[in-house]
Amino acid sequence: MQQPIFAYWSIRGLAEPIRMLLVHLGVAFEDKHYTAGDAPDYDKSGWLADKENLGLDFPNLPYFIDENVKITESYAIITYIAAKYNPDFLGRTAQERVYVNMCAGVLKDVNHAVSMACYAPDATTRIPIALDGNKANLGRIANYLQGKRFFMGDQPTWVDFCAYELFDRIEAFDPEFLRGISPIFETYKGHVRGLAHIEEFVSRPRLAFNNKMAGWGNSPL
Repeated sequence: MQQPIFAYWSIRGLAEPIRMLLVHLGVAFEDKHYTAGDAPDYDKSGWLADKENLGLDFPNLPYFIDENVKITESYAIITYIAAKYNPDFLGRTAQERVYVNMCAGVLKDVNHAVSMACYAPDATTRIPIALDGNKANLGRIANYLQGKRFFMGDQPTWVDFCAYELFDRIEAFDPEFLRGISPIFETYKGHVRGLAHIEEFVSRPRLAFNNKMAGWGNSPL
C-alpha cells in the first residue's frame, strides 16, 4: 500500500498540527515540502507547476492524498486522519465532537489574528496588539483547561495539536505572555509533549513558523 502524501510549504504554519497528529498516531507518510523563493518575488513555481495536475477538487496547500482520497483544507485533512486512524481523536461522543469543533473554532480565531499580524511588514508591532486583542479568549481557554489534561479531559483529540502549535508560536514571540495569563498553558503543553512520539518530534530541528514573506517567524528559531 502506498504511503499517503501530505504536502505544504516548507514551514510549520497550518501543517504542523497535522504532522504532529500523523506522527503521534504512527502513520507512515510522505512529508512533501514546497519552497517559496526569496524576496522580492517569493517564487512559487514549484507549487504552481503541480497545483492543477494533482486531481484536487479545490487545489490548495496543504493537501493530503491517500490513494483515491484527495483532500485540501487543513480542518478537513486533520479530521479525516483522525477518523481513519483513531476515531476517538474526533471525540468519543456526540457531545465531545461538538465541543472539539467549538474549541477548534475559538483557537482558529486567535490563530488567524496572530497569523495576520505575523505577515504584516511591522509584525513586531502588530503581534502584541493581536495578542492583547485576544487576551480575553486566551483567558477563557485557560479556564476551560483547568482540571483537564487535554481539551476533552483525559482523551487527546485533534484539536490539542492545533492548540499546542498556537501556544508554541505565541511563546516563541513572547515567552511571558501566556504565563501572565495562567500557568495552565505550560502544564498543558507538557501533557501534549507526553503523548507518544511528540517529545521526539518537537525536540528535532524545526521549520520556520511562517513563510519567507512574513514580517516575523520567517526563519527557524
